[in-house]
Amino acid sequence: MSTPAAERLRELAASIARLGHTPVSLLTGGDAVEPGRHYPDGDMYDCGSYAQAYFHVHRAGEHGHLHLFQRPKGMAVGLVPAVPTTEADAPCHLVAVGFGADGWPDELFTTNRWVTGEAWYDAGAVAVMLPMFRLMMDGRLATVAAWVTALVNAHRPAIVRLARDRDAAVADWACRHPDRSAHEDAGLEVTSCLRLGEASAN
Repeated sequence: MSTPAAERLRELAASIARLGHTPVSLLTGGDAVEPGRHYPDGDMYDCGSYAQAYFHVHRAGEHGHLHLFQRPKGMAVGLVPAVPTTEADAPCHLVAVGFGADGWPDELFTTNRWVTGEAWYDAGAVAVMLPMFRLMMDGRLATVAAWVTALVNAHRPAIVRLARDRDAAVADWACRHPDRSAHEDAGLEVTSCLRLGEASAN
């Protein structure tokens, strides 16, 4: 089903393609990607909405992924982490976007807390944050920042489902490994995943 958010995402994707780019080429400046390095330098950070994003590559066989965050100053009043943190500005990791070899996204996924060092907010809090996520950047990054914002808006229900599945996966892991700290256990990295074709179909 077509929605205004989905149509906006298609328009921005077409604009990127007309420029001869992909989201990945805009994020990296077309440079060869160095494993572990954040792109763009300094991340994308919106000082008005307190949204943040960065692209990197560090998993074997992947073509990179984009981590999306919301920092506390951009959250609704009353939202608190489900797992206490001593870092006042620790962000919530909303979702990661995985890319294919063509530089376009092919999956959405969530990760365990240790992967990004985030403050852990439950799926209900993530659902409240998603409408507040907005990235606005200047120059080369302007179009890709708008595209990332549109991607979140277009796939918001899928992201909420992924967050719920993430919470369930961590709870199940904790039950099966009672001697470990589930949020810090390197044995659990990706906590839920959805191919973008499946996200569009639901």
